[in-house]
Amino acid sequence: MGGVTRTAVIGGGMAGCAAAKELVGEGHDVVVFESGEGLGGRARSWHRSEIEPSVGINLMCASIYTQMWQRVREYGLEDQLVEISSNLLVVDNGVPASLPSDSPKAVLGYRHAPRRDRFAFVVNSLKEFFLNSKKIDLFDAEKLARFDDGKSAVDYGRKFLSERGFDYMLRAQIEGFWNFRCEDISAAHAKALLATMGGVRFYVFANGMQVLAERDAEGSDIRLGHEVTGVQRSGDRVELTWRAGGDVESDVFDNVVLATPAPIAAKLTAALPDLWVDADTRRFLESQEYEPALSVSYLVDRGNLPSTTHLMAGGSADPKIRNMIIYPRMAGDEEKFLVFAYPGRAITRSLLGKPAEQQFATVTPLLKTMVPDFPADPEPFQIAERPHGFPIPAPGRYRWSVRVSQRQRPPVVYAGDYFSAPTTEAAMLAGHRAAASLSGS
Repeated sequence: MGGVTRTAVIGGGMAGCAAAKELVGEGHDVVVFESGEGLGGRARSWHRSEIEPSVGINLMCASIYTQMWQRVREYGLEDQLVEISSNLLVVDNGVPASLPSDSPKAVLGYRHAPRRDRFAFVVNSLKEFFLNSKKIDLFDAEKLARFDDGKSAVDYGRKFLSERGFDYMLRAQIEGFWNFRCEDISAAHAKALLATMGGVRFYVFANGMQVLAERDAEGSDIRLGHEVTGVQRSGDRVELTWRAGGDVESDVFDNVVLATPAPIAAKLTAALPDLWVDADTRRFLESQEYEPALSVSYLVDRGNLPSTTHLMAGGSADPKIRNMIIYPRMAGDEEKFLVFAYPGRAITRSLLGKPAEQQFATVTPLLKTMVPDFPADPEPFQIAERPHGFPIPAPGRYRWSVRVSQRQRPPVVYAGDYFSAPTTEAAMLAGHRAAASLSGS
């Protein structure tokens, strides 16, 4: 093929922009199509001028994120990182107890689990770290697949923890960060968590994590507000159709990277021939399930609330409030707390797409289930919805992911956190690998 290779990236999230960076570096003429108003996808933060720092919903950057830290150093963004407390408080009937990730001694003093479970949790965490931390990677399906034996996280955890111990230790840590049920996810996910999370430090970006996506996409033709509606074969090339405002347009590209949630990618490429997208890949995409996410935030007076804290609900039941994150923020001349509340699965699903007034009205009375002395009349601040919040890594899915990933070939490839784990690190890794599949590297 003569001339410059034209490649379209559908989706301007962390995976799509990571792929765009690699492809631009390989000499591709890259066009990034993003239906939203900015890059970053689910990692994009909102900003409000009346608080300082202005960043709102934000994902965390962990010290074990290899891909992300490479970008932070490359772009000189170290001063954008703000370290936050790694102290996790698990709540049982309104009573919080610290479950730190960086101190085995502190875990042994954890209040919500029997002594035997605390000891077993520490022993198994140390065992996983020393035996498997070099072999397993929470963000890389190629390193998770060998541990993906078809069993669930519950099957794994109940081997060394009682029901109470599992529900208030391992389940609380997994479901407190992600909204999926431990019964629905691979044992490899839980195993990797214990092997890698000890001593991890957490950060947020002062101006939002989307800065990484924006820098990664430099050199690409970025088309915001462009919703791709069709992907079809045009000889040995690929034709895209999209909407921008009230206009419908199309163009032909040599290659396409689908960096959208899996069901959207499957729908967009349904008309492509089996030679380009085989049946196994279609099933992989179509069968990927997601747990949605809903962030409901408030500005409140400091009062007696714990500062810079991540509260998680313990127990096996779907809680009314799954977790709560509390950050100090300046609102004008007064220091307040910006509180993010994340409802449980059932409530989240019932509120998606509803008016903000209804979402606030439903969630506000539930805040006291997490913090009994939470202010009675908090100031509603912002709503953020993520319909495709967390791809569920079902048992056996990591092995399937590797099979699909290794078969990717031009002119159509896929990228997204659903190839491994619902983290920005996994999304970026998937983007890099999708680009490599197109460039042959």
